[in-house]
Amino acid sequence: REHNNLAAYAIDGDPETFWHTRWQPRNDPMPHELVIDLGREITLKGITYLPRQDMANGRVAAAQVFLSNSPDAWGKAIANVTGSNSGSLQTVAFEVPVKGRYLKWLVTAEVNRNPFAAVAELDVIPLPK
Repeated sequence: REHNNLAAYAIDGDPETFWHTRWQPRNDPMPHELVIDLGREITLKGITYLPRQDMANGRVAAAQVFLSNSPDAWGKAIANVTGSNSGSLQTVAFEVPVKGRYLKWLVTAEVNRNPFAAVAELDVIPLPK
């Protein structure tokens, strides 16, 4: 929890709330990560990322996506993300469907080169059954 911008806000379905890393009294350095327990193993074909809506601060310029069945073993990134300085929904399609229970969003750069990150919504795109 950082400054009332909880990690849970990134998955609450409300585009007006957002997760934000610490910026006061000091910034935490990059990279920043958000780990989501999907509740069970599912097959994903991608994810969507909705940037912070009220301003550009914290919008993601670069990130990596990981999927695993263990929150302690991640392996290689399944997608590299190049974000834009826009409030528009961004879709990240995986090259091949991937199975896993835990999703990690690893932010490595912010659009204005700030050391913090923000996410309004992060969602999964499951493979249809």
